[in-house]
Order: sequence, then C-alpha cells, then structure tokens
Amino acid sequence: MRRPTRISRRELLRMMGLTAAGAVLAGCAAPAAQPTQPSQPAGAATAAPAGAATAAPASAATPAPAAKLPDVMQVWIQWGDNPAQLQELFNRFATANGIKVQVNAPVEEEKIIAALSGNEPPDVLVLSGPDNVGTWQREKLVAPLDDIIASSNIDLNDFFPAPLGLCKYGGKFYSLPWGTDTYALFWNKDLFEEAKLDPEKPPLTIEELTSFAEKLTIVEGGTVKQVGFIPDFSWSHNDLYLKMFGGSPLNADRTKVTLNTPEMIECLKWQQQFYTKYGADNVLKFTSALGDYMSPDQGFYAGKIAMMVDGEWQPGPNFIQKLKPELNYGVTPFPYPAAHPERKNTNMVGGTVVVIPAGAKDKAASGKLLAWMMSPQIVADEMSFNFNLPTSKKAAQDSRFHENKKFEVFLNLMSDPNASTWPVTAINAELNTELGAVEEQVLHAGADPAPLLKAAEEKLQPELDKTLGAS
Repeated sequence: MRRPTRISRRELLRMMGLTAAGAVLAGCAAPAAQPTQPSQPAGAATAAPAGAATAAPASAATPAPAAKLPDVMQVWIQWGDNPAQLQELFNRFATANGIKVQVNAPVEEEKIIAALSGNEPPDVLVLSGPDNVGTWQREKLVAPLDDIIASSNIDLNDFFPAPLGLCKYGGKFYSLPWGTDTYALFWNKDLFEEAKLDPEKPPLTIEELTSFAEKLTIVEGGTVKQVGFIPDFSWSHNDLYLKMFGGSPLNADRTKVTLNTPEMIECLKWQQQFYTKYGADNVLKFTSALGDYMSPDQGFYAGKIAMMVDGEWQPGPNFIQKLKPELNYGVTPFPYPAAHPERKNTNMVGGTVVVIPAGAKDKAASGKLLAWMMSPQIVADEMSFNFNLPTSKKAAQDSRFHENKKFEVFLNLMSDPNASTWPVTAINAELNTELGAVEEQVLHAGADPAPLLKAAEEKLQPELDKTLGAS
C-alpha cells in the first residue's frame, strides 16, 4: 500500500487501525507529576489549579463575558488515543462553566462529513490534520474564525508561527492548531561504531548522510542484511526532503502547481538511489520482513536500519522507552545540502487542528470552548500527556516538555525560523494522491520522475484553477 506523503502521530494510529491500541498506549503514558504551570510574564495572572478552568490573562486566551452557555456541548475528535482521558480533560471546562460536555472520539471522516453537511454538527471539531479544511471551507462547511478569535480574546501571538501557518486559508483562519508534530533524524550509535563511524557525530549534510548510509549498509550474497537509510521508512517524508532541496508543490501565492521542477526532480532522484543502488526488489524484500511500526522488531528498533526519519513521540514512554528501552540512539535535525547551509534546521510541521462547524448553533459558546482549549495550561496538560509538541509558546515553557533532551530537539525545530508547513489548498487530497503515486513509481519501480511530474502537474492545475474561480 502506498505510504502517505505526510503523517502525524494521530494519523498514524488512525491509519493503522490502532485506535484501540492507541487508547492502551496513551493510558500507559508515564504519569506526569502535578502539572507545572507554564511560566507567565511578570504581572500576569496566576493560572488556576489543575481541574479548574484556566485563569489566564485576557491577552492569552480568556474569553470575554458571554451569554449563557448551552446545557450540553458536543466535541468530536477524529483521533481517539484515549477517549476517557479526553473526556476527563473536557470535564474541567464543564465543571467550571456548569454545563455538560460530551466527547465523541474517535470519529470517522465519513461521519464528520455527514454531520458538517447536515443539521446536527458538533460545537467543536478536532481533526487529525488540516488537509480537508480548504475543501470544507470552499463548501462552506466550516466557519471562519477571525471574528470568533477576536471576540474570544484568543492570543494569536502565543502560537508558534509554523503550526499557526497551517490554519490560514484565503487570508482567513478556518482552524487553529492544538498540538503538533515535526520530524528529525534518528541514528543508531552502536551501528555507527560497528561501521567505524563516530557514534557521537551524526551526518550534518545530505551528502554526509548519503555517504554514511552506504557504509552502514550490509549486503551478503545479493541479500540485504542491514540498511543505512531508507527515505520512505516508515512512510513518505517527501515534503521534508523537497523543502530541504528548495522546492514547493505550489508557487508562493498558491495559484500554480509546481511539481515538474528541477528541485522536485532532484529530490526524488536523491531518494531513488537508496533503492536502485542495491536493487529496489531487494530493498523492498528486506523491508517487508521487518516488524510492525509499534513492535520491538520495527526496523530501527531491531538494529536493521541505522538511520530513520521520525517524530517527537518516538523518545516518549509509549515507543522507544517502552518497546526498546536498551536502544543506544541519538536524534538530530535532518541534514541540509552542503551548498545551502542556510537551510539548516529545515523541518515540516503538521498535526491536530480545531474547527468550528458552520452549522454550530451557538458560535459564541463554541468560541469560548475553543479559547479554553487554546489556553496555555490546557495545551501543556494535553500535549505533555501525549508526548506531542505544544503549539502555545507559554505552554512550551512548562517543565514537562524539557525533561527529555531528545524531545527538546523537536521543540527547538518547531520554533526555528526554518520550520515550515505543507501548503493548504482546496486540492490537498488530490495533490497528495498524485504526488504519492509518482513517488511510488520513482522509488520502488525506478521510473523517471520528470514525465510523471509533468503529467501530474497538468492534471492538477485545472483542478486548482476551478477552486480559485479561474477560467
């Protein structure tokens, strides 16, 4: 099955059909000590204790006084790592406001679309990612949030720029980020030492990564026994590589599809070599024998793959700490091209976003709940529990995010000026499908990327033009 072009931990669990396993995993998360309040600037109001509504300064996220809230509010969440934990979190809002909040998680996309199109949508909807928001905005299924943000006193300056950048479409906000993900390079220090590479010095440049990967690959009698690096393990990271090579799938104003470019071709050919050098069939046979992603026999865990690209959740209590605690590894930003040191720390950010359905009955009430979700304390509590990156700058000061030094690599990347996002358009689903099909043929079948990219670009441009109202 073709791997998706981008993925978050939420989407990973949903895609693999592991929502039940995810509930177990999230429930096994190392219990945090009593929540440590995010640092507040001098003169700021003191945050409320755990279990109460967050009392943040108005500039942070405290909604202005509003009309009486409805008796019951519905929150639908597309992912469902731990529905009981999520319900408990929202009970804090319910207790503070004298209402009932019902959390429904996980909710399948088909049910979400039906509710958005019908008369009974939830008051707030939490999505695994922003890919559908552009399409739903065009179909007037989700509400613009600019007025709601202003009336609810949501402080946009408290968001990290990269995840917030996922949420603006056509000059307006139609979603807000609630926790996010990014990726870095993991390396196995023991395998480095066996290959006579310094285990404390990961590759700094793409050229070094390519050289190291060859030294770390072992082939015996035509059979691949160990691989230094596989670019699409465990799924595609083409968005990260493309950005590192200086390309983008769309032009700056998102009016032109730009797939058939020298940057995209170079990006795909760079990835292709890791298959063609040893025979694509041999590499695919090797990967097919590896354990599942959430298994001690996963390729990187088992010492079969020396370097991999993966997310901030991996150093956490439910992945490497749980599945392979003895693993001797490091984490570093993905290497940059030697000719472009200005691209150092380039990374792609993407993850959970929150929308308010256009048909929500009480937008002011939905806005108040949205503001509570975005408050630093709630972001800190929820994202530290799930080992995800906080989207609030104040939340990121919470000590729980700084206990694991490997996690801090991702925290620093998300806040780096070179943090970026995949462009959000009304044709994201089509773009991801076409680009994923090209990638599959180039990497696994040795195809020439140029004609495939040209055909994909010619197919997608008319679709984009339609959404823009072009002739």
